[in-house]
Amino acid sequence: MANKVQGEGDYEAARRYNEETRAFVKDKAKAGQSIQGSADQATDKLTPAEEAALKHAKSGGQDKRDADLLRKLEKDR
Repeated sequence: MANKVQGEGDYEAARRYNEETRAFVKDKAKAGQSIQGSADQATDKLTPAEEAALKHAKSGGQDKRDADLLRKLEKDR
């Protein structure tokens, strides 16, 4: 399936996510299992995967530099 530009989001991916989430909840309910999290397990600490992702994320300064560069290029055009 080819990726399509779909405006404000990927409608097909959202639809798949919603269907899979509904199926997950339905299966848990059938099995009598709880799907609630525990406040005792909640933490502000980032997981190793989240820390790795943040290392690759743009900072606000990079966004400003990119915007400034685009303005300059547009002006010089």
